[in-house]
Amino acid sequence: MVKQATLFETFGGIRPMAEALGESPSSIQGWKNTGRVPATKQPLVLMRAAELGLDVTTDDVVFPLGRPAVACDRAAETKEPHA
Repeated sequence: MVKQATLFETFGGIRPMAEALGESPSSIQGWKNTGRVPATKQPLVLMRAAELGLDVTTDDVVFPLGRPAVACDRAAETKEPHA
C-alpha cells in the first residue's frame, strides 16, 4: 500500500505552502496541527494548487492529513428498537 502525501507534503512543506498562499508559516503550521484548512482559505488553496500544477482535490483540502478511518457497526444499525 502506497502512503498518500498530505496536503502539506504536496505543497513541499510548511514554508513553501505558506509562501505559495501568502500566509505566515505559523498559520500553515496551525492548520497542520488542527488537521483542517479554514473554510475561508479552501478556495485559495485549490486555486494556488491548480496554478502550480499540483495534484490537489477538494477532498485533499477538506482532509489535509488524509481521510480519517471510519468504523461502522452494521450490527448496531439492524437491531430492533426496544419496546
